[in-house]
Amino acid sequence: MESDVLRELYEKYHQKAYLYVLSLCRDRETAEDIVSEGFEKAFLTVEGCPEGFFWWLLRVCRNLWLDTLRKQKRQGEEMPEEIPVPEDALSGVLQKEENRRLYTAMNRLSPADRELLIWHYFGGLSIRQMAGFRGISETAVKTALFRARARLKQKLGGEKP
Repeated sequence: MESDVLRELYEKYHQKAYLYVLSLCRDRETAEDIVSEGFEKAFLTVEGCPEGFFWWLLRVCRNLWLDTLRKQKRQGEEMPEEIPVPEDALSGVLQKEENRRLYTAMNRLSPADRELLIWHYFGGLSIRQMAGFRGISETAVKTALFRARARLKQKLGGEKP
């Protein structure tokens, strides 16, 4: 029974979680590792999370990514400048040229801007949830989201995203 629930959650949220983590870490293998470990940890610790599994999964994955960054920093590794568009993993999501442009423009944003936009538009998180993630006020999230949208619009050449 438990494995059926885990399988359902994995099928429902894997791609969204993977794209979110890929946007953070910019490496397919690292993203897959983080998402796999994130599912395991999130499933084991989700009890008592009123926001639900997906919200908790993103939180766990984000923390795992931050742990990975700290480890890489200690080891002196550098992060790649650009996220390669992995055709095999993203082909279904990035079929239209408009989506490719959006994906490319989002990759040129800062990690903080990219994260907010992904949470809001692709993760479906509320302003309140994003504030909880960041540990800041809802007003600060609204301001940051407004600025991130403006920077994305600029990266898209002034066109609406």
